Amino acid sequence: MKQLKHILSIIILSALSVSMLSACSASKPDESTQDNNLTVMTSFYPMYVIAENVIGDADGISLENMAPPQTGCLHDYQLSTTDMKKLDKANIFIINGGGMESFLDNALALYPDLNIIDTSIGTIEIDEHDEGNLDEHEHDHEENAHFWIYPENAAIQAQNICNALCEAMPENSEVFKNNTKAFIDSLSSIPSFDGSGIKACVFNEAFEYFELSYNMDIPYCVELDENQSPSAKELAEIINSVNEDNIQLLITADDAGELIADTIARETNAKVIRLDPVLTGDYSADSYVKAMINNTNILENAINGGLK
Repeated sequence: MKQLKHILSIIILSALSVSMLSACSASKPDESTQDNNLTVMTSFYPMYVIAENVIGDADGISLENMAPPQTGCLHDYQLSTTDMKKLDKANIFIINGGGMESFLDNALALYPDLNIIDTSIGTIEIDEHDEGNLDEHEHDHEENAHFWIYPENAAIQAQNICNALCEAMPENSEVFKNNTKAFIDSLSSIPSFDGSGIKACVFNEAFEYFELSYNMDIPYCVELDENQSPSAKELAEIINSVNEDNIQLLITADDAGELIADTIARETNAKVIRLDPVLTGDYSADSYVKAMINNTNILENAINGGLK
């Protein structure tokens, strides 16, 4: 088992992150349900894209997404009146699971008959850390629920969705099964490489799953919150850890993370790259595979560019 990881938890201003997410182009999914027999709701963007691949052009089913793609991770998401109305008309609600949708605990008590599909069943979870905060900000790291960023998990989540839909609409079971197979087959187009020997600090928990995808060593995750900029002391602690552990890569997900990573890079030998945690984007069915291919290419090019 991998040794326990240390967490670098900092509070950072994320106005740049918010503006970037808001600028994501996304064509809104069809929300018309009048002519459909079954309404399927997904909790947020990655679940929508995976479900979209499973459903395809099956008849008698409407797919909608609850949290808009600008939302990103759901840790601080609050249900709106519109969300409650969507849940009220949904027959099936597809969630990521693993605690990602904790905001739903109270709301779902109002809909005891809602069929909830937890796609995390059977997924592979990264070993998590339980020690080593470098500042006073405490965070819960008992579980990393960003399962979808690991393609093998995305395949498991797709199969879980397929199984549930086949049970709900057996008349479309062959369509669902064929679509699911096609999606899982498409995951083989995502390139892979051996990143053993590469040590990285990530600025998004999703990227910790790169330990599984690329055999990288990721001893640090810098958490980004919205309340305030990091202090000089916090930055110094991170810089010191990056230097002491010979961290080669700083992997960011947005403008705010890139800003602080650039500051750290100027005081270390680490290289900064920006990847996609697949939390936002357009609604095209191939968006997941495209994002993951692009991530792998950027990561591999950075490593082959002189890190090893």
